[in-house]
Amino acid sequence: MKRALLPLFVLFFLYGAIAADGFDFAAERAKMLDSLADGHCDLGKAYKDKKLFTDARAHFNRALILVDQYTDAMRGLGFEKSGNGWKEDEKKKLPEKNGVTGADEAKARKELEPKRDATYERLARKIKDVAKRAKAAGLEKESAMLLSFVPFYAPEDKEVREARGHVKVGEDWMPGFARIAAERGADVLKAASEGEADSAEDPQGKEIGAKFWVRKGKNVVARATESDERAKRLHKVLEGTLALGTEILESSGKPYNGTQYFTVVQTREQYLAMVEKFSGKTGADLELAKKLSGSNQQKPWGFFCHQPMWPGGDDMHSNTAAIHVLSAYRKSGESEPWITTGFSYLITTRLLGTASTVRYTVQEQGETAVKGQDDLNMNKTAGGPAKMRQVALELAQSGKDTPLPQLAATQLNAMKLQQAAKAFSFMEFIFTKYPEQARKWLATKPEKGAAEIPNLEKAFGKTAADLDKEWRDWVLVTY
Repeated sequence: MKRALLPLFVLFFLYGAIAADGFDFAAERAKMLDSLADGHCDLGKAYKDKKLFTDARAHFNRALILVDQYTDAMRGLGFEKSGNGWKEDEKKKLPEKNGVTGADEAKARKELEPKRDATYERLARKIKDVAKRAKAAGLEKESAMLLSFVPFYAPEDKEVREARGHVKVGEDWMPGFARIAAERGADVLKAASEGEADSAEDPQGKEIGAKFWVRKGKNVVARATESDERAKRLHKVLEGTLALGTEILESSGKPYNGTQYFTVVQTREQYLAMVEKFSGKTGADLELAKKLSGSNQQKPWGFFCHQPMWPGGDDMHSNTAAIHVLSAYRKSGESEPWITTGFSYLITTRLLGTASTVRYTVQEQGETAVKGQDDLNMNKTAGGPAKMRQVALELAQSGKDTPLPQLAATQLNAMKLQQAAKAFSFMEFIFTKYPEQARKWLATKPEKGAAEIPNLEKAFGKTAADLDKEWRDWVLVTY
């Protein structure tokens, strides 16, 4: 059990509480995390011996989430101590791909299942034992925080799930407040209009040599090259986004001056033709747009994307429309990336149950999508809001989340999954617990970078540091 110990005063600041009977929460939590990290390293070594290097890496990385710079995990990944830090050893680093494939890979993984299951069961018991002792010492809140680690190892532990206010929907568990929000989103989507069919030939479709099925409504025009059914679905998603966004903000203002056009095309050739003819971009911006999957357009104003599979593009279009709703609510100027990312994900997760938008306004294409990660415990979920909450939970557990002032200064190019997850989770937190203050904040004039923080603090009557701590505590007892 080799760990890099955090100074005791840091542990006490983040988690510290010593009960009257002498139960030292910070120390007990640290020992528990050491045990969890040790268990993952043991599994990592076992998978490594079987040449299942991707699984091994996932376990070593999990150990590092639990305990920063955990020695066995760093060495398992191929690093060696170098002065005060670590240096990767080219000869010892884990291969990117597994050393076995096909039937041999399946067999090796099957052979390790009993060891993995037994380890997870043991670690879950360890967590619950420490949480039980914390509760007996009168540390109710701290006990609940410790139990946030259990679902990773025992996702079907009904007692722990229900104690955290989770409910089961289909095969997945989710926080009760999230289910209520998702049910409301589903109702809004169901009630949204499919628009009126326009049988006239679309001039832009004609110019790129494609037929556009067109659906028109009060605020938006939905177009699709696939079918009328696709255009109807897109219109419904857009109208649902506008309705849910204005409902959450309690806004009575119009999201658009006039009508916005939203288009989904099936082929890359159609997309490139749209970019060249209608995006209004030139030079480097034009070349960048050609590499991506979505772009704004001019005359008429709108947005289009390339998604070959039905109903692809719903999330991207909904995300864009949600940002427009927020911009109209704030009346003057564009909000910073952490705000638009968090708010748009709040809408898409409630309306569509998705959070997988590829960012299309960056210098190089980047994803805040919830995929492409080594993952250990998402076997029963498709990602989306569940993965966003998982990442936010891990950040809160480790205390490694980006503080609000730094998050506010994070530009879109620099925003990674961790920042996007916190941005989403923070919006979920404030609109669940403090909706009135959240609306008051977002009604203020947008400021650039960290200059937005005084707006936030004034609306909530709390410092950013206090809101950060309260967000972490909320995540730790609800996610």
